[in-house]
Amino acid sequence: MYKSQLLTLFIDKEMEADVADCLIQFDSVSGFTVSPCFGFSRESAHLNKAEQVAGGRHMLKVEVIHNSEYVQAMLQALNALNGRNAIRYTMTPVLDEGHIVQKTVIASPVGAPPTKR
Repeated sequence: MYKSQLLTLFIDKEMEADVADCLIQFDSVSGFTVSPCFGFSRESAHLNKAEQVAGGRHMLKVEVIHNSEYVQAMLQALNALNGRNAIRYTMTPVLDEGHIVQKTVIASPVGAPPTKR
C-alpha cells in the first residue's frame, strides 16, 4: 500500500465548514483544496427541481493528500457529519509528492548576468 493517498470528496456547498473542521483535526492532513464543480448523475431522485431541470447540481470537490494509516478514521469522522446528500469519495494512491521551489534571482551590477541562489 502507498504511504500517501489522495482522498477526493464531492460535497454539498452547505457542508464545506463541517468537512473542513472534520479534516483539519487529523495530524496527517497538513491542508487540502476545495474547488467548485458541477456533477451529473443518472440518480436524480436526490436532486431538487431546479437541479433536475439543469441536469445536475453544483457541488464542491475537496482534495486531501494524507497518510494512508488514517484513512479509516477520516472516513468514520466524515460519516458522522449530517448533510442533505451522501458524501461521494474516491481514493487514489499518490506515487510521489513534494514542493517545487523556485530559485531566487539576485540583481547583479549593470552589464553582468543575473545570479541564481
